[in-house]
Amino acid sequence: MKHFMKKFAAIVLGVTLGSMAYAGGPFQGTIKFTKTIGPVTANYIYYVKGDKIRVEELSENGEIQGIMIVDTKENTVKALSPERNMFIDVPNKRPARETEVFVQKTNNKKTINGYECTEVKVTGKDDGREVTFWAADDDFNFMVPMLETLNRKDKLAVYFMNIPNFEGAFPMVGIEKKTDGVELTKLQVVDVTKSDLSNDLFTIPANYTKFERE
Repeated sequence: MKHFMKKFAAIVLGVTLGSMAYAGGPFQGTIKFTKTIGPVTANYIYYVKGDKIRVEELSENGEIQGIMIVDTKENTVKALSPERNMFIDVPNKRPARETEVFVQKTNNKKTINGYECTEVKVTGKDDGREVTFWAADDDFNFMVPMLETLNRKDKLAVYFMNIPNFEGAFPMVGIEKKTDGVELTKLQVVDVTKSDLSNDLFTIPANYTKFERE
């Protein structure tokens, strides 16, 4: 059971981003991205539909290693283990979003995955970190509520949540560095697809059993 808990803890920490358009409404579809910390790169997929987000962590050969189902309306997170056919309710205590940062929205633009992205630089006033985001704005309204529900406290998440007037934006690229220029973390979106999604993606399979903490 310790292995089971450690696996889900790793998924939570890993998680810090079309064929059919839905003009005028919130984003629905899939977002594939990588997250690199030092020499380690992990692959993820977001499945987004309304208030629900499914987060999959993939192995190098594309197999699903872990799943989280996030409900931002109900403020719940469930972690699933495909290997064990088990799931667990992840405790959630909302963090304080406020932190001391300096935000610089530049005029620099670049097209990434078909979206025009704006460069935004965020510098921590006390922690010696700076993050550069290349962010797209296409009604990605799920992003900040998802980070809050996941109780994310890494710099990429916290800094993004503290950018004012940024609702609906999504970071196609996020790079965290020390103020001396050493790169620590990089998030890179590799594919964005707008599509209709089955509700089954956001439900617990019938053959899964709930893991209860002792």
